[in-house]
Amino acid sequence: MRTVIYRQLRESEQAEASRQLTASYRAAYRGLMDEAYLTSLQEDHWVEILQASMERGDICLVAADGDTIVGAAVCGRSEGRGDQDCAELYAIYLLPEYTEHGAGHGLYCEIEARMRAQGFRSCVLEVLSSNARAIRFYEAHGFEKICSFMVEENGMNLSCDLMQKAQLQLISPKSV
Repeated sequence: MRTVIYRQLRESEQAEASRQLTASYRAAYRGLMDEAYLTSLQEDHWVEILQASMERGDICLVAADGDTIVGAAVCGRSEGRGDQDCAELYAIYLLPEYTEHGAGHGLYCEIEARMRAQGFRSCVLEVLSSNARAIRFYEAHGFEKICSFMVEENGMNLSCDLMQKAQLQLISPKSV
């Protein structure tokens, strides 16, 4: 594994980022969501989502190992979940072979730094209640559970947690 860099997603990379996000999403939710649903996701599933996020001015970052996108993160202004200075982390996913090596930490630190630069002071996110690995990651980065709720998505009843980081910090990708 070479050095992973974190940078803004380019419009020309939306298809590649969508392929990475789809593969990462399937891996992250295998065993937690219906396998038929995960298998049904097309590689271009995220293209429209990324395009809309970029048009809104959301922060869309990638983690790149050389010319290969190995991770992506998207956040924007939280709608109805906090003050005007509250961001929402919509997605942060890495290819499985890049987890447990610090790439996720680096990607999170970079997106948090950009949240701060855009004037956000806090951040919320939603996570499956059964996704212990993701919850540990978010807790390690200062998030706390606010509440749980149920959501119906693609025929699945899913228990989710709303988590919040009340005070974004100035951190660097090299810190642990």
